[in-house]
Amino acid sequence: MSETWRLLKLGAIDPLETQIVYEAVAIARNRKLVPDTIIFCWPKMPLVCIGFHQEVEKEIDYIYCQKNKIPVVRRILGGGAVYLDEGQLFYQIIASEENPKIPNIINKLFAKLLQAPISTYHAIGISAEYKPINDIQIQGRKISGNGVGKVGRVNILTGNLILDFNYDAMVRILKVPSEKFRDKMISTLRDRVTTITRELGQSPDKDVLMDLLKQNFEKFLEVGLIEDKLSKQERKNLGNLRKKYLSKEWLFQTALRHPELSQKLQGLSETEHVIKIADEIYICEGIFKSQGGLIRITLEIDNGIIKDILISGDFEFFPKEDLSAMEKELIGLALNEGNLREKIEKFYETHSIQAPGTNPNDFVRTIQLASQNI
Repeated sequence: MSETWRLLKLGAIDPLETQIVYEAVAIARNRKLVPDTIIFCWPKMPLVCIGFHQEVEKEIDYIYCQKNKIPVVRRILGGGAVYLDEGQLFYQIIASEENPKIPNIINKLFAKLLQAPISTYHAIGISAEYKPINDIQIQGRKISGNGVGKVGRVNILTGNLILDFNYDAMVRILKVPSEKFRDKMISTLRDRVTTITRELGQSPDKDVLMDLLKQNFEKFLEVGLIEDKLSKQERKNLGNLRKKYLSKEWLFQTALRHPELSQKLQGLSETEHVIKIADEIYICEGIFKSQGGLIRITLEIDNGIIKDILISGDFEFFPKEDLSAMEKELIGLALNEGNLREKIEKFYETHSIQAPGTNPNDFVRTIQLASQNI
């Protein structure tokens, strides 16, 4: 076993830093200042973490989070909003795309890197299995959520072993149409998400789990993991990134891509999906659950032409920055299914888009759903 990676056992850290540290390390790795790295950590206190493509105002009760001093963090990875606390143990893999052990195809990346946490579950008596695209489950119930991202030429995968989970807190932070609906969500969440404590009646110590994860990553990656600390440059990166992550420009960036459209959206209620601005000018919203995640599209339509469009959701989309470029490509198009599909398919091809489980037809369908009541 000639290849060695670095292992950072950071333990309990600042909630915000759990979502910053892997970017700080990836920046250093991209500059070839540090080796491929695996991090184990968990938050000292609760936080709410939203996916890169999500709209804060649409997904969570931001006012509730503020009142209860629960920090809200936008991560650089896709996926959905989630409540996180010390009940989860995070594993974070940061590796150069030049490393032949790490697939650059997202589906294969998940399948390869999730072998270690799955084997760790098996070692403690839980018969977990891989559920494409990015989950680990037991008998149909999710017991680990995972996301991927990229910084330069560095791949990132983060995920968690769920020791325990606060179902009530998770549902409370989400934006829901009514309290009755919130009660239903708690029941549904309990049916669909489980934990180590729930499955075993208790949970092993985190040190035991970290040792098992270390052994299994070494086995499945065929590397040696050498314990180390963050470098001086990585700590500097952390400080610089902290300023970015705390800014409103970062947290609300999805809506800020289209400030005029976002302002007009204020007239759209929780139950409405279409409002008329003037003759033949409409603001409308469509929501569709693709295999890869929820797509939410807001349109401004002027005489059957897309005047503005905002695409958000909890799907994976890489390169992640290209989603806004795809929006721009759609502005000025008529609401014609064939033309929309051709434009998005061409965009996928020319930009080498990877969006596992979400294809051009899914975006076209969401646009159609948004505009169907005009």
